[in-house]
Amino acid sequence: MTAMDEQQPGNVFLPICLLAVAMVIWSGFQASQLYQERNSLASLRSNQEATFRNAEKMRAQLEALASGTQKLATAGNRNAQAMVGALQQRGITINPEAKKPQ
Repeated sequence: MTAMDEQQPGNVFLPICLLAVAMVIWSGFQASQLYQERNSLASLRSNQEATFRNAEKMRAQLEALASGTQKLATAGNRNAQAMVGALQQRGITINPEAKKPQ
């Protein structure tokens, strides 16, 4: 028999160790990517806070204006009645109890 014919017992430690190291590196990479995306989303949210507050304030002002128009229409103002009628034709209802903007 030659040296080529002899079967040596396989050493499985090295492939398993390489596989484990690769899995740890891949998991670390994925964790870092998720952490960066989380920070990015948090930054985007904080940047939108001011815009959202301004939009809420503008909506409250619009609702107060519409409420005032509704009250004028109820009191008999023809222009206000025409405005409320036009809005109702478009499917827009007005809540006369809207809060005043702060």
